[in-house]
Amino acid sequence: MIKNGEYFFLDQKRVIFGQEAGKAAAAEAERRNASRVLVVSSRSINRRLGATESLREQLGERLIDVYDEIEPHAPLDSILELRRTLASEKPDLIVSIGGGSVIDTVKVATLADAADAQSTDEIAALRVAMNEHGEQVAPFTPDAILRQVAIPTTLSGAEFGTIGGAVDTQRNIKDIYTHPQMCSDSIIYDAELCRLTPNELWIATAMRAVDHAVETILSLGATPFTDGPALHALRLFGQSLQAGDQKTMSLEAIQNCQFAVWAATIGLMRAPYGASHGIGHQVGAVAGVQHGICSCAMLPSVLRYNAEISGERDAWIAEALGAPQSSAADAVLALIRRLGLPDSLKAAGAKKDQFEQMAKAALPSYFVRNNPRPITDASQIMDILEMAWET
Repeated sequence: MIKNGEYFFLDQKRVIFGQEAGKAAAAEAERRNASRVLVVSSRSINRRLGATESLREQLGERLIDVYDEIEPHAPLDSILELRRTLASEKPDLIVSIGGGSVIDTVKVATLADAADAQSTDEIAALRVAMNEHGEQVAPFTPDAILRQVAIPTTLSGAEFGTIGGAVDTQRNIKDIYTHPQMCSDSIIYDAELCRLTPNELWIATAMRAVDHAVETILSLGATPFTDGPALHALRLFGQSLQAGDQKTMSLEAIQNCQFAVWAATIGLMRAPYGASHGIGHQVGAVAGVQHGICSCAMLPSVLRYNAEISGERDAWIAEALGAPQSSAADAVLALIRRLGLPDSLKAAGAKKDQFEQMAKAALPSYFVRNNPRPITDASQIMDILEMAWET
């Protein structure tokens, strides 16, 4: 059967690797002739780990401030505070350093800034809606938004996404926001810097990237172009991802994990993901579970749900993870357990009485609507949640 579709390339200039982050960021600012650079980081990165010191030194007079009031899961209140800072400080470039919460907060705040949003309600009005064809519709798409240069310290892959997630704490739902320029303008991968990342965070966010790769391979929009990088990402993760002392970990292993993230995001918002992402978003919003742990809890069960229609692709995933005699679900579960991560919703700290809320919130999700095995009713999501409860 002839496929019908399209694939778009990201509005990104470059990925920089093997260079010290501060020097690379200063070079990026110089390339853009940026004179007012705002650094955005988490409090731990800025205050406890001191990882912004090189940026302060290298950016020099170009630096206007270091903003570190970032909250996990990018709640709208936190986004509004950054939006107010953008309005008052008027940077011409943002350099973000940290994980997915930092990068996503910047993404949504820059969209809110372009919309001159003055409240969380006005920001929420910018979220993606779904039309009758199951397609995402963005209510506000300006010609341009303020760009960020990202220095990721985790493996979430948010730096490549043209979407940003934010939690509306009034509705207790994680919404999606999108713009073609939400992907980072440039990305700086500094393996040495990532030795500061707690290993438990490193390996948990890696499972988010594994989820990206797996759901790209199984996507309704998968093509040979997306299959190759996604499968190689799984091979790199299987070979290089390890629990242990991050401070003494091989820089080659750390960099290979960064390369794996780069490859894993080949389908991000270009080959629609499925129910692991769609349900996982709401597990995170409702139960406060970290994104990567949501993938640990949900991906094996979604793979089991999809197995009857996955065909040879199920075997491709297992083989790439080094388990050719296994199912994809069992291969992913084995990786989760090898890393010592929670392998179920119960282990992740979710509660059964939250399932109904999760299922109701997940049903209209773009990702759930694009799951390879159709999901048309909340009861099917409840079945998947039950499978994920305890392994």
